[in-house]
Amino acid sequence: MFISIQRGIGIGLLLSSFLCLVAHGAPATVLPLLDHWESDTYCSAVMEAIDGADRSIDVLLSSGRVTGVPLWDSIVAASDRGVAVRVLLDASDWAPEITEGNRDVLSYLTDQGIDCRFDDPSVTTHAKMVVIDASVVVVGSTNWNQYALREHAQADVIIDNPHVGAVFAEYFDRIWGARLPENGVQIDFDEVVTNGPTMVPLPDGPGTSLSASLLLELLPQARQSVHVSMYRVSVYPNYPGSLANRLIEELIGAAGRGLDVRVVMDDCSFYADSANANLASAIYLYQHGIEVRFDAPERTTHAKLIVIDGESVVIGSTNWNYYSLEENVEAGIGLLRMPAVAELFDVFFESVWADSRPVGP
Repeated sequence: MFISIQRGIGIGLLLSSFLCLVAHGAPATVLPLLDHWESDTYCSAVMEAIDGADRSIDVLLSSGRVTGVPLWDSIVAASDRGVAVRVLLDASDWAPEITEGNRDVLSYLTDQGIDCRFDDPSVTTHAKMVVIDASVVVVGSTNWNQYALREHAQADVIIDNPHVGAVFAEYFDRIWGARLPENGVQIDFDEVVTNGPTMVPLPDGPGTSLSASLLLELLPQARQSVHVSMYRVSVYPNYPGSLANRLIEELIGAAGRGLDVRVVMDDCSFYADSANANLASAIYLYQHGIEVRFDAPERTTHAKLIVIDGESVVIGSTNWNYYSLEENVEAGIGLLRMPAVAELFDVFFESVWADSRPVGP
């Protein structure tokens, strides 16, 4: 369901000058893409958006596969009708199987005459982003492989707005040309946090922690509830000032204020490191008074979603661990003071929560 926002809306913009501005009076349409296990909302909606492209399609992916991904058919068809298509994939030094799958995608697309390349080997691209005609943007948790599209619980969003589109189009251009700022970007979120309905693009790269910075502004102001669905959460006992620890301490603080704070994590049964990190974090949160649940071992809940007070949402590709929060190339967005949008994401959270098992008695 598209939600049209026609009243005055602020857009936090990351421009060439890397200043945060607020543009008022910009209407937008927002389509939450919420996939439970064995559903295909994302695939259908993104194929439709790609099929409607007129000028350009830019795809930024952590992980792709050729087989079982009908989205590539739409990408090739768009290229064949004259749309300029660029695809940028991660060359992972920590997961060789990701690189090999991406290499197959690169070969396939190159054979189809599509401009496709690997990212800068010095960075890890964990984003899952599509920008169409520099106006329509898809961000969230969904990679382009058959497991992510058909078998995982995912949370994504499509936004149709030229201001948001311009931000992410420039972000893609900078990654494509290996021109990310060396020292990252810091933005003062005070203005966008205190205004009315606002969309805040969160294009993160090495040294740029916009997602965490926005959450560290929002969480202390939460009044009623904080609901978190996160694929991976890490606690770092030896690094108390880390962004992951600071976010977790804000959750504990919100629970201490009497708010409804709940966290659901993936069991990560396929990855021992992530499973151990999530278990340690779950125990830590539970010991500090927060309700925590794990999904079933045979399922994968890959969403990275935070819903605050039933009116604000932060969604994207960013997990709560060091690399994701502070080093990786990630893409997300804050949808602030939009209760009609937040309600749909909260329904998704409650559904995943109901299907998960509690930590503790």
